Amino acid sequence: MSSFRKMILGNREIGIEFERKRIKNINVRVRRDGTLYCSLPYYASVKEAEAFIISKQDYLLNALDKMISEEKTKSLSRQFIDGEVFMVLGTPMSLKVHKGPKNICHAENGIITLAVTDPSDYRKKYMTYEKWRRACLRSVVVDYCNELFPLFARKGVQPPRKITLGEYKSFWGECFAKRGELKFSYRLFEKDRELIRYVVVHEFAHFLVPNHSSRFWAVVAEIVPDYKELRKRLNSK
Repeated sequence: MSSFRKMILGNREIGIEFERKRIKNINVRVRRDGTLYCSLPYYASVKEAEAFIISKQDYLLNALDKMISEEKTKSLSRQFIDGEVFMVLGTPMSLKVHKGPKNICHAENGIITLAVTDPSDYRKKYMTYEKWRRACLRSVVVDYCNELFPLFARKGVQPPRKITLGEYKSFWGECFAKRGELKFSYRLFEKDRELIRYVVVHEFAHFLVPNHSSRFWAVVAEIVPDYKELRKRLNSK
């Protein structure tokens, strides 16, 4: 089980996900969306984990700043200014930035509206956009998982115990059948819904067949007959 809360580190409000695992030590890492992830042993309390994070706050804040700087350097097109075009679920949308009472982002009618308390602050714009992007994709992925699960339940598949999204570069989706976990890459955010649905089907099929044998593709084809074309589109630039 995991929980999400906020802490003040160096005058900043930082979101942190806490998750208990079968580990010996408390660990914390920086995420690309500007939040932290903390794994802790079952015997450790959240207060202990928070104290550990505070003891490492200088390092963590520097790591957060470095990550934001690297993201800005790697993606020069992401300046978060009016008129920039971003791909949102397969649709190009134009960005509109303005000052607002709180940091919030939403998309409607081909426009991404990004409201931040300080429009000149790149970090605020980046983190607000990333928080929205991730929440948006998670909602789409979870909806497809809920929609498609009954088709696999008929074949004896149990509900996934965990659905994880992350900045995975080497795969679109991954299935860990033995522990009932599905993983999906945030890179899917730029792909259209048909492709995202295909990836969900693909990973659910691995609950039945762990490899990419003809039997596996037969399972996929029952739900997505045109999977070959979708695979080409998914992996095209």
